[in-house]
Amino acid sequence: MSEHNSSDPRVKLSFDGYVATLTLARAEKLNALDMPMILALQQAALDIEANTEIRVAILTGEGKAFCAGGDIAAWGGLPPLDMWRTWTRAGHRAFDALARLRVPLIAVLSGHAFGGGLELAATADFLIAETHVKMGLPEAGLGMVPGWSGSQRLVRRFGSRVVKHLALTGDMLNAAEAYRLGMIDFITETDGAMVAAHVLARKIAARGP
Repeated sequence: MSEHNSSDPRVKLSFDGYVATLTLARAEKLNALDMPMILALQQAALDIEANTEIRVAILTGEGKAFCAGGDIAAWGGLPPLDMWRTWTRAGHRAFDALARLRVPLIAVLSGHAFGGGLELAATADFLIAETHVKMGLPEAGLGMVPGWSGSQRLVRRFGSRVVKHLALTGDMLNAAEAYRLGMIDFITETDGAMVAAHVLARKIAARGP
C-alpha cells in the first residue's frame, strides 16, 4: 500500500493495488468539511483519475461519523454572496469530480452521514452502511437548504419523495429504513462495511476494465 500526499492531512488517499481509498480523518469534528478539506477532496479525485492502475475507489470516514457535512465555523460568518461564490461552488466542484470518476466509487458508511455528508455519500455508485448508522438532511433547521447538489444529485440518486421528506422534516433515518427506501445498496453489522466494500471491489475488478 502506498500513501499519497494530500494538500490536507485530514483527507487521506492511499493506493493498494487496484483500489484507491479516500478517507476523511477529522474524527474529533465528525469529519465536518472546511474549505481546505473540500479542495483536497477535489485534488484526490484528480489523483485517482491520474493513476491508471486503479480500478475501484472507496470513500470513508474515521470515527463516529462518515461526514457531518459542512463545518459551520467555516461558513457561518460568510456574507450570502460569498457563500455562493466560494463555499457552495467549491463544494459542487469537489463533489462533481468524485461523481464523475472513471472508476466505480464505493461509499463506506461506518458512521453517520448528515447534510453535506449525505450529499457526499451520494457521489458514490454504491453505498454500504452499518446497522447503527443514521442519515438525514438537517439544513432546514438552520434556515437553509442542502447546497451541495442536494436538490439535484440526491434526487436523482434517492428519488424526489425521499429527499423532499428528509429536507422538509429533518427526520433522521436509520440504516434499515434507508435500505428499505433504496438509499443504500448494502447493509452490514458494525465493523463490516469496509470488509463488504473490498469484497465488492474484488468483484468489480474481476470484470473487464
